Amino acid sequence: MINYPESYFHSETRDGFFIESKMKRAWAAQIEVLEEIRRICQKNNIRFFADWGSLLGAVRHGGFIPWDDDLDIGMLRDDYNRFLRLAPSELTDFFELKSVYNDPEHDNVKCRVITGRYMNFSSDYLHRFHKCPYVVGVDIFPIDYIPDDKQTLAEQIRLINLVMSFAASIPDKPPYPADVISCSHQLERLFGVKFNPENRLFHEAKKLTDLLCAQCHPSDSHEVCSMIDLAAGWDYHIPIEWYSQTQEIPFEYTTIPVPCGYDGILKTKYGDDYMIPKQCGGSHDYPFYKKQELALKTVIEKEFKTQISDTDFQVLLEKKIEQSV
Repeated sequence: MINYPESYFHSETRDGFFIESKMKRAWAAQIEVLEEIRRICQKNNIRFFADWGSLLGAVRHGGFIPWDDDLDIGMLRDDYNRFLRLAPSELTDFFELKSVYNDPEHDNVKCRVITGRYMNFSSDYLHRFHKCPYVVGVDIFPIDYIPDDKQTLAEQIRLINLVMSFAASIPDKPPYPADVISCSHQLERLFGVKFNPENRLFHEAKKLTDLLCAQCHPSDSHEVCSMIDLAAGWDYHIPIEWYSQTQEIPFEYTTIPVPCGYDGILKTKYGDDYMIPKQCGGSHDYPFYKKQELALKTVIEKEFKTQISDTDFQVLLEKKIEQSV
């Protein structure tokens, strides 16, 4: 567990963006998830790298991008598959892995290590995660190998898009029309797989998509990418040697490994001027914990048959945390 000075959790403004104390605690909690991932990776000789916004934040800000609220890492596909296989039995208390292979509601090809499914006000949890009661996690992205053979790559992309088109055209949940059932059987025969009838077909299609993204063996490749993005039309080619070595650089109150070719990777993803901050507003559904707070507030209001103002709810939340620590 990382020791932070209490001053770290004070609200502050970075690059013109205000970061509230709750976000600082959420950041610290996410770093605890990162440290758990690091422990498992070091034990099993699995490499990981800061990726996406966290790679940009590490290089440009020495930590989180001020208006970002999540932590992203990547693993080369062979390491990623080993992590999926080993992590569930090696994660310690509070941590769990969710992926397209072990969670029927997780439809994303990236996996995620999380600290549970619901907000937690137990003293052990609040101590472990720096008084952050929210479910937090770290996204782990597979970095796929690109076949050197252009015809092989073209066929791989064609098949990925075939399955993705199927997924996009079907209902999220049963019952399914006869033509959807017929098409699913054709896909089973084409790829030699068997869809789990207990799962949603959309989820089974996403699982098959991930398997197709992972088709290329490292020995047949000199480049890597996010295969989903490459198949969608992004000219995403990164020389594999840019991931040949890593270096630890500062990230808040710890360090994070970055690939030796981070400059080229960041230019590919964010442009040549990636060192110039372009956004001073929260990304996606920032802050992520608002949804969790709303869900808890709704439960309380239903249980006690009363309405709670947002201000009163925040006071109640702070009191609950302090009483539980």
